[in-house]
Amino acid sequence: MYDINLIGQRIVPDQQKKVIFSVISFSALIYALTLMGVLFFSVANLRMIDVYASEVDRLQTDLAALYPGAPTHGELDAMVGRVRPELEEIGGLVDRRVGFTETWSAIAECVPENAWLTRVRVVEPQVAGHDSRGNGKRSIVIEGLVLTEGEGAGDEAVQALKSALEVNETLIAYITDVRFVETGVREIGGEKVLGFEITCPLR
Repeated sequence: MYDINLIGQRIVPDQQKKVIFSVISFSALIYALTLMGVLFFSVANLRMIDVYASEVDRLQTDLAALYPGAPTHGELDAMVGRVRPELEEIGGLVDRRVGFTETWSAIAECVPENAWLTRVRVVEPQVAGHDSRGNGKRSIVIEGLVLTEGEGAGDEAVQALKSALEVNETLIAYITDVRFVETGVREIGGEKVLGFEITCPLR
């Protein structure tokens, strides 16, 4: 037996219609089962979340009983929020400390034999007496002494130190300039020495 489609399309046998209906029904069943599975797992996850939340509440209640006056979860979040800027600043200081460790080593490598350093420090721009030399920037200030044996020996040693600082690859990654300031000649243990100060503005 055949059904005639009056719209003009081809004739479809009953058997083929049954096959198409079976395929559609099976697909709908699979789709329905999939939705039911997703719904089941969603409900199960929600129940597990409720169980965990209840357990957390119970533990917090027990802790509150054991330690009266202990901060609540919300209070702890507020405390963390308040100290977060300080923690970030400390992290920045740690990063800069690592950089300065490399810088100190680079400075030590540049010191000639007849010179020695008495002080190396980082000076903030607001420190009196260092604003003009650092151009309003944080600066590394290197202080030291050189022996003045022979005419011009002290000046040569200071110039050698300054030149070595200017070309040191590790150091120039952190500084913008090397500026020399002579502090004068003095006598230590019967030896004449030339005091010097070198300022290196930081980037």
